[in-house]
Amino acid sequence: MARATLDAAQAVISAGGSAVVASAGGAMVPDLLRLRAAHIDLPQISSPMRARYTLPRRIVAGLHAFDVTVIQSRTPATALVARAVARRLETRWIATLHRPFSTRGLMARLVERRQAYADALIAVSGHIAHDALKHFPDLGERLHTIPPGINFDRFDPAIVRADRVIRLASELRVPDGSHLVLCPARFSEDGGQKALVEAIKRLGRSDVFCLLLGSSGTPTPFEQELEQAIERAEMNGRVQIGPYVEDMPAAYMLADVVVATGGPNQGFSRTMVEAQAMGRPVVAEDGGGAAEAVRPGVTGWLAPAGNPAALAQAIAQALSLSVERRAELARAGQEHVRGRFAQAHSNQQMLRLYERLSN
Repeated sequence: MARATLDAAQAVISAGGSAVVASAGGAMVPDLLRLRAAHIDLPQISSPMRARYTLPRRIVAGLHAFDVTVIQSRTPATALVARAVARRLETRWIATLHRPFSTRGLMARLVERRQAYADALIAVSGHIAHDALKHFPDLGERLHTIPPGINFDRFDPAIVRADRVIRLASELRVPDGSHLVLCPARFSEDGGQKALVEAIKRLGRSDVFCLLLGSSGTPTPFEQELEQAIERAEMNGRVQIGPYVEDMPAAYMLADVVVATGGPNQGFSRTMVEAQAMGRPVVAEDGGGAAEAVRPGVTGWLAPAGNPAALAQAIAQALSLSVERRAELARAGQEHVRGRFAQAHSNQQMLRLYERLSN
């Protein structure tokens, strides 16, 4: 979501507009400021209802010097805040749907349902659009499917120097001579990583090393659970949790296969698109937005969600590719994602929506 926010800000500024992002900060704020976008610092508030009643006034005050025409939220919790800000500024607002609607917890459902009141809703994949219409059949023309775009100038294997890959392999302590299975993901909750740990165990290969990237430093409760799952599976030394990596193009070049877990809970997977752009074989759990980015048998493999045995089989097939077949798959993957997930196309769709709501 942070990358999508940065991309949207860049598109608006490149089109001659101004972009302001209100957030609790993060690693990408310096990148945002380099674009000449503005940033409003907000406190980290875990309660959506508390945020709703404490943040709008602060955001409105930070926007006093800007002629704001559209407000956009990226999560259900920020949608509550965005709606209140839009009301105070008498402007339109967009709710961006990155994940399926929850069926658990009364408060989560109440918060999520507020997104349906937006002047427009953006689904990041067909899977998310279908899920939104299932819950809110009357969304009609307010719902737009706009997958995030990828910067293919950055995700291009031709520009990744060998020294970048070697340096990153050393920093991540990737064993020499191992086949690397890469799975970048958040550790806020179980996104299928435990099933991947079991799948690597089922492979039964000492030459396979699995790297779960995305740790922010202080272990989250789920990250601690995942460490325990790795220990119970006796996979220490073969499955490792790694940090958030800024140089993802180099990380993909390290990988022999890139995996996206999560199945139906996955709204969209930048990992699958970026990895194919870098010419890597990909494996995704079926049923969600990640699967939409894969052409089974052509650019990668799909495995039934929550099935470690099937996931292990798909990974084994990816690892067994001949040099010739791997090159064919790389070309097919690059052509596939360049035709469907170009950043310029996504930006154009987003800007058209902004312009329509602004008039």
